[in-house]
Amino acid sequence: MDSRIKQIELGSDSGLRLKMVVCADTETQDEHVLVDVRLEDIQALFKAEVDAPLSVLEQNLRAWTRSHLQTEHIQQVLALSNKARSDFSAFVTVGIGGSDLSARVFHEIANHPYHNLLSTAERGEAPEIYFTGDTFDPVRLKALLEMLKSRNLLHKTLFNVISKSGKTGETLATLMIIRDRLQQEFGEWRNQIIATTGLTEKSLLYQFHQESAFYGILPVPEGVGGRFSAFSPVGLFFLAMTAGIGETPEDRINAAIDGIQRADESFQLPYAHPNNTAYHLALWLDSVEKYYGAGSIVFYNYADNSRLGEWFVQLYTESIQERGIGSNVIAAKGPTSNHSILNGILAGPRDKAVVFIHWEDLGADLIIPGGNEGDGLEAFERLSMNDSQTASYRGTEMDFTDKDIPNATLTLPSRDISNVCQLMRTLMDTVAVKGKLQEFHLADGILVLSEELTYHQSAVEGYKQRTEQIAREMKRR
Repeated sequence: MDSRIKQIELGSDSGLRLKMVVCADTETQDEHVLVDVRLEDIQALFKAEVDAPLSVLEQNLRAWTRSHLQTEHIQQVLALSNKARSDFSAFVTVGIGGSDLSARVFHEIANHPYHNLLSTAERGEAPEIYFTGDTFDPVRLKALLEMLKSRNLLHKTLFNVISKSGKTGETLATLMIIRDRLQQEFGEWRNQIIATTGLTEKSLLYQFHQESAFYGILPVPEGVGGRFSAFSPVGLFFLAMTAGIGETPEDRINAAIDGIQRADESFQLPYAHPNNTAYHLALWLDSVEKYYGAGSIVFYNYADNSRLGEWFVQLYTESIQERGIGSNVIAAKGPTSNHSILNGILAGPRDKAVVFIHWEDLGADLIIPGGNEGDGLEAFERLSMNDSQTASYRGTEMDFTDKDIPNATLTLPSRDISNVCQLMRTLMDTVAVKGKLQEFHLADGILVLSEELTYHQSAVEGYKQRTEQIAREMKRR
């Protein structure tokens, strides 16, 4: 390992911990002072929000920082989920991007890997779970509707259509197909639909509900963008709907809120406090981009889950890549990705930094049998799979460090709802700090919080407009 490299470990022994590998001489003392001044000013802006009315946070697209405190929304989620769990046997999330990625993360983390193959009793009376609405590719949607019909489940299926604008093309096209299929089969469709949307006349979904009520409607709150909506009804309703054996929807919501509150409390600590992970990680990300030239951040979730990486890709790239700057994110998982992307990290261009997610307890375990001497597996015999996974993470992290690859590790004690929500909220806060380090809250040096680029996405409208234009042209042919 290069003598200029040093490791910094922060955080508590019982909770989220951060370890960073940094170059000791990448910044001069003057630059350290400048960084401290920047963080002090940034934290002052966030501190001013503590006593600000919710309307101010809504205007600045930061109402997501109080999602876990919106008791009215949480009660709506619980009331509707408890009723729907009794009325339906299958549950389909219809959405794209921020409208469904958090639900997909929660499904991988919180539910049985073969959830739909279990009996209803083995699932704790939770419905079967499916996803659609994130593409115009018809194959899966067609197969889903045909499968539900053939198993006599279509009439017992609830579709949660999620779109804040109520006009998202892929999602609304899917809804129209579902609507027609339900009408053909049963003559009615609204009593199997929940709309999770903005509660304004601008939303087509809200207009539908006003014309004739859906089974239910939930808010995507004002001031909450899609990629920051995990802890609003967008994500919480999925958690509540899919509560498994030995737990209730309330248990799941309480576990989520516990993790969010722990992250929020850490974020309120002084920025230099060792437990304020978001500030330290944001500064590390800013430094590896600025001094190391990291054009890509490899998000290396060391577990057999891919959706958390996909969620972070959207969160980071849509928030941080503006004004021609900001790293790309590559989603990886260990050790699977050690047999694909690892060689490029070590032997390819030195333009990547790595963020590891390490789970000390994966939630289940198996022991690797012994007694087969000379089979090449002596190192793993009689060791648990959980410990083997940790050994693989440590070996990968050590190898990267020895070869001067900048890397940081977020370590969590267990893979469960509370800890994944703490992690996700911490990463959301990290992005908030990172955006301000890139001065996205300034325009020509003037503070404009309501227009902060961290919470906008300037490039997405082009594809939407062109897609609609081409679709209209196709119809005229």
